[in-house]
This record gives sequence, C-alpha cells and structure tokens, in this order.
Amino acid sequence: MSGSWYNCLGGETIATTGNELLDHVVWEEPDAGLVARVKGGDAGAFGQLVARHQRAVYAIVSRMVSDRDEVDDIVQDVFVQAFKSLGGFKQEAAFRTWIYRIAVNTTIKHMKKARVRRGASIDDPANGLNGSLVSNGSDDPNDAVEKAERREAVRRAVETLPERHRAVVALHYFQNLTCDEIANIMGCSVGTVWSRLHYACKKLKGQLAWLGDD
Repeated sequence: MSGSWYNCLGGETIATTGNELLDHVVWEEPDAGLVARVKGGDAGAFGQLVARHQRAVYAIVSRMVSDRDEVDDIVQDVFVQAFKSLGGFKQEAAFRTWIYRIAVNTTIKHMKKARVRRGASIDDPANGLNGSLVSNGSDDPNDAVEKAERREAVRRAVETLPERHRAVVALHYFQNLTCDEIANIMGCSVGTVWSRLHYACKKLKGQLAWLGDD
C-alpha cells in the first residue's frame, strides 16, 4: 500500500495498536478544511484526518472484534475505503460521523463474512468496561486469578451480542455518543438504538449478575 497520506505517518500502518496511537496532539484546522484540501488534491491532508481519528476508529473496531490482527486489518480497510470515497462525501454530516459509519459497517461486514462471533477486546486493561465490571477495588496480587476469570466472563458475555447491538454498545459506552448520534451513524431510528441498547444491557446484566456477588 502506498500514498502520501499513508507515508506521512512515517510509513507505519495506519492501523497501529492502541498503545502506539498519538495521545497529545493539538489540532487547529477543522475536519471540513482538511476534507476540502484532500478533495483539492492534497492527499497529505488525509494523513492528518487519519491521525486525528484513528484512535476512535480503533476503539470502535476493537470493541466489536477481539483479534488484534483482524482489528488492524479492519481499521486499515476503513481508512482505505474512506480515502477512496471521500470525493463523494457531501459533508451533510460531520466527518467524524461519516468515518464512524464506515467503521461500524466495515466491521459488521467483516464479522458476517468471517462468521466471527467473538466479543469486544475488553480484556485490555486500558478499556473502561473491563475496569468498571471486573475491578473489586483491591490491588492484592492474590486477586489476579479472580479478576482474570471476571474479565473472561465479560468477554464471553459480549460475544453473545449480535453485531449491531455490539456496535451501539461500543459507540454509546466507549465513545460516549448520544442515541441521536448513533442513529445517524447507523442509519436507523433513535428508537431502534434505544431498543438495541436495552436488549444488550439486559442480556449482559443477566449473564453477569454474579459479578456483583462477593
């Protein structure tokens, strides 16, 4: 794969792991300005869009698919598709909404094609759901086994969610998006988003009720 937007990141894959993503970057030019520059022939501007949004895209994909290699491939595919389709992006929605939509649809397509029914990568210590559901507030090394068992239980529970339900959970609880924003991204009604969230939470709560037991 080649291209100035790709190489502007130092030649490294755009689908880097979470630990390798940029943490502190100050952005001044709005997305709309970068999009206009890309459409005007400045492919390097797309590299800035990638660097700006790759963490969020990676987070969405990695909470729908557990295998890191697959996540990397999907994230790279997301940005390749975005680059190819940017000419038709009419900016009726924010670029963030548009790229999230591509991320969700690409991931769902991948999961269906591969018949993958694996859970989100919530066993990563950096992920919020892991901490909120499996932490018992103790740093005692003797608790390591129990915490590992809890993480695995959460992972297995999330695996049981259908792809689109998994997507709304990722967008709402990890990206802190509103139901209106999620509906726009997924091309469905707000009521459908609420219904999917309710179903997902009810199913997870039922399967993970024992986590509250001491």
